[in-house]
Amino acid sequence: MKIDKYINDIKSHMIGENFFRLGKAFRTFNNFYFLDTGTGKVFQVSEPTYRILDCIFKTNSLEKIKEIDMDEDLMEKALVEICLEMKKNNLFLAPVISRENIVGNHMNLEKNLSSEMSSVTLELTEKCNLRCKYCIYGETNENYRCFGSKDMSFDTARKAIDFLMEHSKRDKKVYIGFYGGEPLLKFDLIKEICEYTETNFPDREIMYSMTTNGTLINTEIAKYLASKRNLSLVISLDGPEDIHDSNRVFINNRGSFSETMKGLEKFVKYKNLLDGTHFFLVSSVLTPPYNNEKIEKIDKFFNKMAEKYCFGFLTSYVSRTTKEEDYVPIIMREENQWEDNLNDYWVYDPLNIWTLANLDRDPFLKKTLVKESLIGIHRRNISDSPISYYSLNGCCVPGGRRLYVTVNGEYLPCERIGTTPYIGDVNRGLDIEKIKKEYIDKFIDEEIRYCGECWAINLCNNCYIDCFDDHGINFSHRHELCKNTRGILCENLSIYHEILEKNPEIINGLNDIIIE
Repeated sequence: MKIDKYINDIKSHMIGENFFRLGKAFRTFNNFYFLDTGTGKVFQVSEPTYRILDCIFKTNSLEKIKEIDMDEDLMEKALVEICLEMKKNNLFLAPVISRENIVGNHMNLEKNLSSEMSSVTLELTEKCNLRCKYCIYGETNENYRCFGSKDMSFDTARKAIDFLMEHSKRDKKVYIGFYGGEPLLKFDLIKEICEYTETNFPDREIMYSMTTNGTLINTEIAKYLASKRNLSLVISLDGPEDIHDSNRVFINNRGSFSETMKGLEKFVKYKNLLDGTHFFLVSSVLTPPYNNEKIEKIDKFFNKMAEKYCFGFLTSYVSRTTKEEDYVPIIMREENQWEDNLNDYWVYDPLNIWTLANLDRDPFLKKTLVKESLIGIHRRNISDSPISYYSLNGCCVPGGRRLYVTVNGEYLPCERIGTTPYIGDVNRGLDIEKIKKEYIDKFIDEEIRYCGECWAINLCNNCYIDCFDDHGINFSHRHELCKNTRGILCENLSIYHEILEKNPEIINGLNDIIIE
């Protein structure tokens, strides 16, 4: 059969024996596409070609295409198309991952951490005046500390700031984040830190950031925060009162919406009086149940709020607790079944599916969601030849980009990582050897073992989160996350190209986004 000839041509052309890692077939509502892992290119293909590629990459078998219910001439035509394109465009040639072709700042830790640090995030307190039902510090989340009673001392904060300044000399600009608990419970400490930093480092450009529930913002606090032109203030607000208060509650279970809005309005008032601006950020967490009615209600609320205030918008989902799970081959059916029904997309990213259904409108959430979800696809590496190197997914240099300092002065890679090995403290500095051994080397070993078999390796931004416990790396915590990530990335590929087909000016707007 001629089909056998084409099968042999593909087999002899490709690199490695695992088809799944070489690309991904996906579709929009009206068209069919293929992403090549090695080059980053996306090709629009015919439906027969899509069915063949989808079969190959889902079953990891060329022989399985013989079982497709398709006219033989149609199949031959599709296979001819595949063979021509793979040779013309260097498809199916993604190199096998190894230590030799992994690159990044991780490979030069000493240099990066001696002079190229950029920020510290200070855990000012373990206390919080709210008990949000989805909070990572709740009693049901065993991977993070529970709410505690400890506060950071000024001496600990001072040592952390001195360390940042000493190890960030390459860049004049540095970032200091205030974190909790609720950081405004330590308002006096915030003022003390700002005064110390600005007095002792007048030649540095210091940017502050803080996420707050807003309920403690009184007139004094509002005036002070408004006076800090270099402060990025993020206020947690989940939507209209009933939605917000369903999760964001005080210790007595009373909703916090009213107090949050009062604090927000006070900040805006004094910010406007001081410099004529009132920009801030809103962080909104979407929680189940996920449905159109709920998202429409949230969108309407923030649209109305945007008529009165100037603010940016951040969205996220409830943090999942990690669980141990055995690794199974990526081609297992249960991972792919969501693709067979577009309605199942709600399980993975309901906001994106709502966005897709509203492309012809101009809802408030749409611009934010497109930016957050699709920027990685829009800015992926694309090359005529297979890209010869890999990175450590979305991993930063531990301690380099956003060093997290606990109330006790211990160092962690960031505030989101939970129970992981400490990488130093304010008295001894960073432990370079521990970072290299416990984070870099062990992660590379696991990346070669698992990520090297995955088509999403060049799009994935998963990092150390969800693959560590307090004993070290544990990738069995991450397998469930990897499955969800592949589902979301495939969904985002579909959405990106659906937008290109229907409303390409939205995609063009991604070119103007600056990511620091």
